[in-house]
Amino acid sequence: MVHQKAPTQPTFLSIRQLTIAAFLSAITIFLGITGYGFIPLVIMNATILHIPTIIGSLSAGRKVGMIVGFMFGIFSFIRSLQAPSALLLFAVQYNVMADAFICIVPRILIGLIAYELYRHLKIREVWRVAVTAVVTTVIHTVLFLGSFTALVGVPYAEAQGIPFMNVINIMLGITAVNGVPEAIVSGLIVTPIIMALQRAGLKAQ
Repeated sequence: MVHQKAPTQPTFLSIRQLTIAAFLSAITIFLGITGYGFIPLVIMNATILHIPTIIGSLSAGRKVGMIVGFMFGIFSFIRSLQAPSALLLFAVQYNVMADAFICIVPRILIGLIAYELYRHLKIREVWRVAVTAVVTTVIHTVLFLGSFTALVGVPYAEAQGIPFMNVINIMLGITAVNGVPEAIVSGLIVTPIIMALQRAGLKAQ
């Protein structure tokens, strides 16, 4: 009598993906704790804390990217409770659940967005990676500031004694001043790393 092997159940993540997710999550937290995740520019600091999330998506798939993004978001949320920026200080004081959403959800989404954008671009590989990194970074900024505006923008305007439209203008200004340099930095960092990983055989399927 021939015994057939039971079909192997697909796992959520392979050992390789788990390892990459853990490694990139650790890098994200290290960059945040040490301050190395912030690059001083002429008029502001650009953050690179989202870069491991993009790298995870492009090297190991959407699940890895979303896990790293989730860890980035959790770290950001904890930091917002300990030493928040001016905007997140208001969000924490107004509604801690709104603060959690603002910190976590956009970071999870960039893991998915980076993968899907990369998968659907049909251009030369080096440009494919660069465009994905740049556009995803801009989208990350828009999602983060957009979440703040949608969830606490009205009470923030009331607390500051300004029209709600002014809040929208402030967010647009931050997107231009912070988002564009961060996008450029992201493209410059992510592209050579992903190209090197691809030569080593690591590429999202």
